[in-house]
Amino acid sequence: MSRSTVERTARAALGAAAAAALATGCGGGQGGGDVDARVYGEQCRPGGTFDVNGRAAVLGTLNVHVNASGLVEVDTTAELLLVIDIAQDGTAVEVVAGGCAIDIPDVPIAGQDQPIRFVVPQSTVESVTGVTGAGVLSSPDQVCATLDTERFTLVLGAVLDPTTIATAPLPQADADGNFRFCPPSADTSCELAIGSSCACDQEGDGKPGTTLLAYNVPAVNLDQVYVTLRTQFALAGEVFSSNLVQGEIDASIELGILGCNIAGGGACNASQIGVVKNPNPVITQQPGNPSLFRAARVPPGTTCTEILAMRDQLFPR
Repeated sequence: MSRSTVERTARAALGAAAAAALATGCGGGQGGGDVDARVYGEQCRPGGTFDVNGRAAVLGTLNVHVNASGLVEVDTTAELLLVIDIAQDGTAVEVVAGGCAIDIPDVPIAGQDQPIRFVVPQSTVESVTGVTGAGVLSSPDQVCATLDTERFTLVLGAVLDPTTIATAPLPQADADGNFRFCPPSADTSCELAIGSSCACDQEGDGKPGTTLLAYNVPAVNLDQVYVTLRTQFALAGEVFSSNLVQGEIDASIELGILGCNIAGGGACNASQIGVVKNPNPVITQQPGNPSLFRAARVPPGTTCTEILAMRDQLFPR
């Protein structure tokens, strides 16, 4: 059997396993009901029991406010795709959360047909070590129990003090294009970086920070921008079954601009970096318009690539 045939067979088997898990319904094999093709906003049906130990894929559909340094302010949507491992002990849960995809919203610019776009490569998001946090259930096993987690923080392209990781300023370039990097050099791998409050090379591509693909930045023909990135999120939902949790997600995304690359022309100078910093978006939750999440059980060891391949099964539109 060829390698491609083996891979297709493995993906098909994984998809079937996930579909079977999702179809087991409210109670996770111990209670009654059917959660097949649930959608956001559906009411949980009490009466069954659950066990949420295991791995889940989480899709956050974010209603966000984008503030591009006061030049542009707009309400829009974004997505955050996560993979989490849950260890339950009664009403206490330990959650290890990692990223699969971060969707940075487009930034519309007056007088320009196409909005500014920054794209985070999937491989970059996956390179971040998962973070561990706690959560609490209102019941250890009764369906429709609430689940609330503490706020998680994922940082890309920088090392921050763990005690202030949620609030410390992200490293970014000053007016001369300089920034604080982790010794010994600006391309020090984040895995080997020492110190804190400094930028490091997330992907090991020899560029500082995290390398994003850049499109439609006015006045500068960019193909890449180098940033530090922080995304934060907390979950507050209901356990519909062992295989499904739904509720609200409170999330934010921040960028610190370190540098950029001119398409076909090499590294940006200080003034060009300044142009990129001007529309640097800060993405926060829209007041009064909650963002929603769906967490669907997947087989142990499921990767982000496999979750993306099963996206329509896990998160039916």
